[in-house]
Amino acid sequence: MRRYGWTISAVTAGCLLAGCSGLPGMGGAKADPAPTGTPSASTAPTPARAVTDQEAASVLADYVKRNNAANKARSDELLAGYEGGSSFSIDKASYTSSRILRKTIKYQPFGYTRAAFRAPAAGQQSWFLATAHWQRKPTTAKEPTYLLFARQADGWRQVYSPDTFDGTTTDELPAIAADASGLATAVGPTDGTGLLMSPADFAKKYASHMVGKGTAADKSLFAADGITTGAAKTRQRMNQYARITSTARPVTRYPSYTLRTADGGALTFTTIERTIRYDVRQGPERNYVFQKDSGILRGKYYTYMKITDLFQVAAHIPPKSGKPDQVKVLANYSGLVAGSGR
Repeated sequence: MRRYGWTISAVTAGCLLAGCSGLPGMGGAKADPAPTGTPSASTAPTPARAVTDQEAASVLADYVKRNNAANKARSDELLAGYEGGSSFSIDKASYTSSRILRKTIKYQPFGYTRAAFRAPAAGQQSWFLATAHWQRKPTTAKEPTYLLFARQADGWRQVYSPDTFDGTTTDELPAIAADASGLATAVGPTDGTGLLMSPADFAKKYASHMVGKGTAADKSLFAADGITTGAAKTRQRMNQYARITSTARPVTRYPSYTLRTADGGALTFTTIERTIRYDVRQGPERNYVFQKDSGILRGKYYTYMKITDLFQVAAHIPPKSGKPDQVKVLANYSGLVAGSGR
């Protein structure tokens, strides 16, 4: 992942290679000022933001400091102090892979610049969203990164960190709706009010779309994106080497988070788990498959290889207009978390 000072292989479908062996025969809160005049009995109190911008900036700065320390040490214990959800699962697996590979590290610390924050009202669980640009001297990323933090019993954790796709600018991202006090509006997983689909429906339909399943009508609800098009190309490329069985599903143990956007739509963050099994086809030469730069899956697999990866996806669900429209996936962070084979 590029935010690290050392390189962790971003395991995507595109990293999967195949070949033939030589053997014979076979990828926060200052209170809002009180209104002037005499409030009526029906005046509702202004909801408190989950976090102020100043508090959010402090959380982000602490996250960067602790992340750099953990990355330098490749320490699961330090990682658990500031990450949670699918971010922790993905990055812990990356640490494991790197340690197994015994990669030599020339560590360089990173940071974020041009951060902007949006937070909904404080609820049962407080959370906020940051949009920022990854930076490591002398480089600053052109594309923005989303960073979503949730408060847990012992402090804030970064739980989503998808990078927007190459070529994306901040101006191209959907603006988050906010009231005069800067308060954003959270949307529940099953709340599809005014939306093309609810966040939960998006997660379910997109998971199927990732592995080439779902009805033609469902597929038409999504704009083309690098995840699904890349996966489709890999399935086609790998078909000559192996029979491919793919499944994907939203992972409910990692909560999704959604905010209303200024256009009446919503920006949603969800985690999808994908499992792919490659059963190697045998022929005149002995075929095999392998996963590039992975300590979890090492070597060549001549019979089968099975991988499980997690995808953090950020997507804009447009408002329901009665006209044909599409959900646009904007950002992604993924990693292989388990694997087996022989």
